[in-house]
Amino acid sequence: MIDFNQGFLNILSYFIIVMVCMFSFSCSKSYATREFSNSTLEMARKSEHVVVAKCISSKSSWDEKHKFIFTYTTFSVEEVVKGETVGDDITLRIIGGQVGDTRVDVPDKPEFLQEEEVILFLGPKNPDGYPTLSSLEKGVLRLKVDEVSGEKIVTTPVTGIKILIKDTENPAPSENGVLLEDLIYSIKKSLQ
Repeated sequence: MIDFNQGFLNILSYFIIVMVCMFSFSCSKSYATREFSNSTLEMARKSEHVVVAKCISSKSSWDEKHKFIFTYTTFSVEEVVKGETVGDDITLRIIGGQVGDTRVDVPDKPEFLQEEEVILFLGPKNPDGYPTLSSLEKGVLRLKVDEVSGEKIVTTPVTGIKILIKDTENPAPSENGVLLEDLIYSIKKSLQ
């Protein structure tokens, strides 16, 4: 026989854990993320590091006290656009994810595919030593390889920055998207 009170308490406990998790996440920018404007240039200015990276792996697991689910995503760093060297690999720890049948969804939590290339706008490390993403999903620019030219193109909208052709002062054409090399050049030039 199903004990209604026990089932209700289990649901209530889960709800409370999720709410505490969301409250902690939204109130503590040093533990989770720093919220910036939508402008790509503003994100670059306020981020400690901007890197081009490739996703190596992503795995969700419970914390040590079995209260929160975090997703740990490791990236191979391909290029540092801003900031000091961050090492060959970095691992982001972002609250939310799925372990077994338990799933915790967090608004704007980015998901990464194996081998996906991205530009990451990184804030300071959290107290546990993991770099933070500036503005969660807004702190990620997605890349793809053009099938014809073989060049890397930024697929996420880029705003607030004049895109120049690499090593020139000429505006870059935008009809086929922003080339990665042009965006990197433009970010570095804008940050001088």
